[in-house]
Amino acid sequence: YLRERSRVLQKQRPDTKAEFVNNVKKAFEGTPAERFFKNNPKFIEELAEKAASLADDLTNHPDLQQGPAPQDAQVTMHQNVIYCDDSSSMHREGRWDSQNQLINRIARVTTRILPEGEGVYMRYINQEIPNSDSLKFEELLNAVKPLTWGGDTPIGTNLKSKILQPLVYSKLPNDLKRPLLVSVITDGMPEPEPKSTFVNAIAECGDKLEAAGLPRESVKFIIGQVGSANAATEFLQSVGKESRIQDVVFVASERLDVTTSRLENDWKMDEWLIETLYAPTMKG
Repeated sequence: YLRERSRVLQKQRPDTKAEFVNNVKKAFEGTPAERFFKNNPKFIEELAEKAASLADDLTNHPDLQQGPAPQDAQVTMHQNVIYCDDSSSMHREGRWDSQNQLINRIARVTTRILPEGEGVYMRYINQEIPNSDSLKFEELLNAVKPLTWGGDTPIGTNLKSKILQPLVYSKLPNDLKRPLLVSVITDGMPEPEPKSTFVNAIAECGDKLEAAGLPRESVKFIIGQVGSANAATEFLQSVGKESRIQDVVFVASERLDVTTSRLENDWKMDEWLIETLYAPTMKG
């Protein structure tokens, strides 16, 4: 079923706004995200309008070789949250710069057809960033510039306190407006918290959503590694194998910084990133 839906979405990109809206609505039929937009058709209409305009005006967007696909819409319909690693080890191997490049890319592809007034949420494991909610592309880049690394890796503890509590739990049962897609970038294993804290936080999120009458898949996670630390690789592999959270978690199979250096042009990089962000939205 999921494979067939993915195949349909990967056909030729739509040419008109009406075609785009129709394709997006079909793609969402029967998915956990569908219920969020039944009473908010304006969001889909505005998103489709921007997508159609972008497709009509590719000459002003040299980074795009063709118009947005329904995959772009699936990703953009989620409230995107970028959760970044600012632990001390991020100064090694150019990891901090690699992460900043990824932030730039994720922000670009997730905001290019986003309706006015919406944006990307930004969180770091250790630092508190003022005004880090619903950022536009340019605002997000400015927020990142003055930051640096330093501290441990309480990735699960602060996933709960900085993302799940304020952006999900505080809005249950009736005020969660859009499904969430949390992009987690890290270079190491949890420290000093137990390895289980991160997985437990994700599993608890699913439990709280179900208790509020929402599907567990209303909040999904994509997790990727920067840097070559074996401990990080082993930790993320173990997260990917956790049966309790498999329906809501996608662990990138290749290091994110390796992929960004391997892809030789902007268009291929954006295509890869959309496909990667799209993968967890197809789960469940």
